[in-house]
This record gives sequence, structure tokens and C-alpha cells, in this order.
Amino acid sequence: MSLFDWEDNHPQPDEYGTFYRGYIEQVTSSNVLQMLIQQGQETYTLIQQLTPKQASYRYADDKWSVKEVIGHLIDTERIMAYRALCISRGETKSLPGYDQDQYVAQANFEERSLQNLSSEYDTQRNANISLFNNLSEQQIMRKGTANDETVSVRALVYIIAGHERHHLNILEEKYNIDQSTNRSK
Repeated sequence: MSLFDWEDNHPQPDEYGTFYRGYIEQVTSSNVLQMLIQQGQETYTLIQQLTPKQASYRYADDKWSVKEVIGHLIDTERIMAYRALCISRGETKSLPGYDQDQYVAQANFEERSLQNLSSEYDTQRNANISLFNNLSEQQIMRKGTANDETVSVRALVYIIAGHERHHLNILEEKYNIDQSTNRSK
């Protein structure tokens, strides 16, 4: 299956746990890989254009900073892509879940530069697009178990795109980061 064969190929409900439905519904593009490419370019640009003040902003004391949201996007994409890789290669063991708050707390994203975060984000996204673009149809449709839920490789790709869309919307709504201009409102 190539990049262009992903057209209108949304996963079915039996390919993912109900928790992920909201992320999959965020994918409104007819081609998820094209969405990942465009989204990657937009998010990379957004990160590059943040000011240090914007990057450290939290809309509440108990909420992540913008840098931590970016780090969370990187971590989650890495975990979902790892799951996709394992399942596409025929892994039959259950893959573990993860505690997103614990990961962010242990990552020290606040100490990293925006350039460092944007570089890691860009590298990760491009590597994943390459992986996904080179999977066979059989590999894309393969199902496995992650976090005690059945999930297909196809669903994991959609989860990555939808999860990022979800957090970009939060950055706009709660952090006042305007995605269209990449500036604070």
C-alpha cells in the first residue's frame, strides 16, 4: 500500500478501543498520510515561531506548558509508531500502556530549547511517514494488542494524526496559540 492508497480508508470501530474514537474522528482528511505530512510541516513551523514566553505558558498551574504539550506529542507519536511497527511485523505479545503525566514529569521538556524540540519532532514525523508509506496492505490491516485493547496498524496511524489535531486545537483554545498565524491571539 502506498501513500496514495490511504485515500478514504478510515479504520473500523473493531480496530481500536473506544478511548481512541475521538482521535480517529479528528481525521477529516481523505488521506491520512497526506494529513501527517501537512500537519508535520505546520506543527514544525508553529514550534519554530514560538517565543520563549509562549513556550513556557501554562493556562493553569496544574496544566502542561506549551513545551510539555509539544514533548507529549513527540512521546505519544513515538509510542504509537512503535506499536504500529511491532504489530505490522507480527508481534503477538500485548504491548504496554503508558502514563502520559509520568512521562511528561520525567522528560524535562522545559529545559530543552524550542530548536531541539522542533528538530526531534520533525525527525520523528518524517521517519514515521517513511515507515507508514512502506507498509503492505496486509501489514496496515494487521491487528495486535496494546494497552489491553485490540488495535490495527491503520488505526494507530489515524490515532497519531488525530491526537496531534486534538492537542493543536487545545493550544489554540486554551493557550491562545493561533495556528493560522502561529502567534498568540
